[in-house]
Amino acid sequence: MAHTFYSYLAFIAPNSNASLSLLKNNLETFYQKETIENKPEIVLDDNQIDIVFDDDYRLHIALSEEEYVNEEALELADQYELDWNENVFDKAKLTTSHKRFEIWGDDDFDMDYFNDSLFVIEEIENFSDVIIFAIQ
Repeated sequence: MAHTFYSYLAFIAPNSNASLSLLKNNLETFYQKETIENKPEIVLDDNQIDIVFDDDYRLHIALSEEEYVNEEALELADQYELDWNENVFDKAKLTTSHKRFEIWGDDDFDMDYFNDSLFVIEEIENFSDVIIFAIQ
């Protein structure tokens, strides 16, 4: 995953309630608030959510269940002590992960969508047994 803006990996443990369909519903609920002016279209297609804003800016969330997901989870458990938010994470739980959300955004040099990227991460954090890393 070589994306430069808002790149995160959210590893999903086997007992997690995380799903793309539930995440899509949660995102739609958030963006329906009256205080939000730029209401994006949220599209779930196959194993990916695309959040498309009026100016065609996109945030992406893809579900990956490839064999390398667990291999990378094992490597991260060995290499890191803290998650994306500088919190200690459960290494044993991470090593059981065989699927993850891969999150990234289009180029956003003015950081117009920084808050939206954080909202996506906060929604993913609301699921049980998910461990998130920022990828740079």
